[in-house]
Amino acid sequence: METLSPWVWNVYYIFILITIISGIVYLIRKRRTLFSVITLFFSICGPIVFFLQSLVRGSGTEMDNLLYELTQGEIWAWFVILAFIEIVAWYLTLAKDLLGKREQKNNLRT
Repeated sequence: METLSPWVWNVYYIFILITIISGIVYLIRKRRTLFSVITLFFSICGPIVFFLQSLVRGSGTEMDNLLYELTQGEIWAWFVILAFIEIVAWYLTLAKDLLGKREQKNNLRT
């Protein structure tokens, strides 16, 4: 069986770890609590489902298997894609929050 390069997996796990940590921080600060809980759920369950399904794949890489199963309409593949989309939305929200804070600080200084 083939697998993705180690650097791809390192980047993937770093992003998942940052997602979990930022979700916990937002929960502790009581900011965007529902979105944080949803993000934590998807950032934990999505990679687990992806990993377990990758163990039983026939040939090709994990991404090849995901894309093939997605075209076959498998529920787990749609769940993993939904988890990835939600995590991207989380990062866009984090970027918006961080850039918003920076602009507020700049406006206060002038």
